[in-house]
Amino acid sequence: MAVQGPLQQLLLLFLVPGMGTSSPAALGRMSPSVPSLGVRVSSPSGFRGSNSTVLNGKASPSTALGGNASSPGERPPAPTVQDLKEPPLQVPSGWSSPRVPGGPLSVLVGSPISLQLAPAPALGPPSVVVVWRRGTTVLAAGTLGSEAAAPSLAPDYRTRLHFDQATGGLVLEQAEVADSGLYTAELIHAGRERELREVTVYVYEPLPQLAVAPEAPVTEEGAPELRLRCVGARPSQGQLSWSQGGRLLEAGPGDGEGPARLRTDGVYLVIARPQRTDQANYTCRVKSPFGASEATAAVTVLYGPDPPVITVSSDRDASPDRYVSLGSNVTLRCNAASRPPAELSWSLADPREAAVPAGPRLLLPSVGLAHAGAYACIASNPRTGFRRRGLLNLTVAAPPPGSPRCSLQGSPGDRSLLLGCTWPGGVPEASVQWTGLPPNVPAGPASSELLVSVPAQPQLSGVTFTCLGRHLAATRSCSVTPKAPQEVLLRLETQKSESGEALVTLEATGCPLPARVAWAREGRPLAPGGGGRLKLSPDGHKLLLGNFSLEHDVGNYSVLCSGALGAGGNRITLTGPSISSWRLQPADGAAVLTWDVERGCVVSGFEVQARTEKPEVGAKGLSGGAWTSLLLLGPKERSAVVLLPSQPPGPWKLRVLPTLGSQPGTPSSSRSYRAGNSMKKPLIFTPEILTPEKKTQSVISVETPQSSPHGFATETSPTWTCPVSVPSKVPAASPSGVHRTVRSATQV
Repeated sequence: MAVQGPLQQLLLLFLVPGMGTSSPAALGRMSPSVPSLGVRVSSPSGFRGSNSTVLNGKASPSTALGGNASSPGERPPAPTVQDLKEPPLQVPSGWSSPRVPGGPLSVLVGSPISLQLAPAPALGPPSVVVVWRRGTTVLAAGTLGSEAAAPSLAPDYRTRLHFDQATGGLVLEQAEVADSGLYTAELIHAGRERELREVTVYVYEPLPQLAVAPEAPVTEEGAPELRLRCVGARPSQGQLSWSQGGRLLEAGPGDGEGPARLRTDGVYLVIARPQRTDQANYTCRVKSPFGASEATAAVTVLYGPDPPVITVSSDRDASPDRYVSLGSNVTLRCNAASRPPAELSWSLADPREAAVPAGPRLLLPSVGLAHAGAYACIASNPRTGFRRRGLLNLTVAAPPPGSPRCSLQGSPGDRSLLLGCTWPGGVPEASVQWTGLPPNVPAGPASSELLVSVPAQPQLSGVTFTCLGRHLAATRSCSVTPKAPQEVLLRLETQKSESGEALVTLEATGCPLPARVAWAREGRPLAPGGGGRLKLSPDGHKLLLGNFSLEHDVGNYSVLCSGALGAGGNRITLTGPSISSWRLQPADGAAVLTWDVERGCVVSGFEVQARTEKPEVGAKGLSGGAWTSLLLLGPKERSAVVLLPSQPPGPWKLRVLPTLGSQPGTPSSSRSYRAGNSMKKPLIFTPEILTPEKKTQSVISVETPQSSPHGFATETSPTWTCPVSVPSKVPAASPSGVHRTVRSATQV
């Protein structure tokens, strides 16, 4: 402001010749070059208080001892955030805080502001003029010296200002907040450039008793904003700051799309769009060089519930989130983040459950198929009013029984192979898939059943195809290996039923899948089934001729094995029971008989018969000269040993009679045998096992059995490939009360 009245006149008196051409308007301008002066400021004894500062240093207009000057009407900058980290400085009322050299001067409201020049300027001549300003306002101006005229003081501050004409110091009593600012002392010397000194003064109000409003703030996540007010705080009291959980908040400018989410607005802390992580203790703090004051409030942020998450555990299963086993004990747990904690309830998959439990756990003991399905957990927050639902689909698994079943057959016309795989009965259904198929053949997977068609090619013979069955609780497999027919053989087997009927079976071997079997008699296809005497096995490889008749069923039989990979066949001629050749050898009082039959001869058993060549007059049976069966043998027997008694002395006739059921066949020719000397203990001789290449045999004594009432002793005949075994004897009725020994044996 312009200098008015006596103060303006005083300034004009200093403009004498030899002091330059400075005008009053130039007094406020800083000289571009001022020599360095040492200035000391001390409080005169007549000043109240000790709020004084010393101005010294270089006399450069650009040098500020206490910071930059504030703009008119503005308060100088308050201490920085770093100052808040210093421990509180307690100063009694009416005192100023110690001033760091080059730093600002802090003063409490009501205390004096004392500004001194050190050292004091020389009193002349010529006299020194000192002009004091705050910002652009001239506070005082005067000439130093005891005889100098009284200084001029600004009218608005005259009652509070004291100018020391001995030292050039200035005291401003009863400091007010408005007295804060940049103070400048300008020293004017005659014939020299002016010297300028500066210091920044802060005037603080006493620290208040703070509080945060509201006292217990509660908000919800996603609300527009929450405003916290630091009650009792004013800018003139010091630096205001906010902290969250002890961490200082430094409000930023925002993310470019709006203001920062946490920001200050005067004495307010604004939390925009509160989040659950914003729940904490918030503290407002006012700090000045004279100490600090703070207040804290706990902010509660309500949220949720979040979508519930259901987890499952089982006492049997490692991965119950995929499936649980039938009969296992299952526990479902529900969790939903919420403040306050959510109220949880369940909705069950089984609608027959009357009671729906509440709480975070749901127990399902010994689960059954009815427990499978969707389970819902419902979470409710009574404070926010929100409800959320979480779902879990529980799968109860029971694997199919056994393993997958593979099948192989040819397509109509034998152009392709049909590979079938089934594995039914699982919960949920199992999937099946073929492996090893040629390219471009779809292999699945399919649900429980799969049939694929593979083009027939010769190179597929011997290749193994595997079907993999996959279920949640198990994995199984089966395989098929298609083969072309190799050497097709026919095997003949004859049995006698309990009713005496002959059962004849023809079995074809060397006919692997996918070939089919077709039977014919005398070149005409056979059509078994329909309740007739002809029957086929399920795979068609066996032809059963029940109650075989020598009159109707003998003849030529053939089998054809054909399929997608090739064909083959064989034939056999079935004839009635007969002996093609036989041999009788004596050995130490025993008769050894061996015989053979032709291929295709239908025989269900053999009888070794004997009769005496000298029958007794009037006798019956063996003594009377009738053929009597001594041994009954099975269809695979080809030898026998007979011990004949010395009485009657013989000689004896022996023969072998083949039979078919109850039908006798053509007996062998008879041979004569004369028994040797009588024996106290008859012997059993085991003949040598016959092979197709060897028809003769030797006899070895192995044991002494009990003889029959008529002196006949027999032994079990050997099989074709197994060692001789002696089974228990089964007596059978024979003519004239002669016991016959019945034996059965099996050739393998």
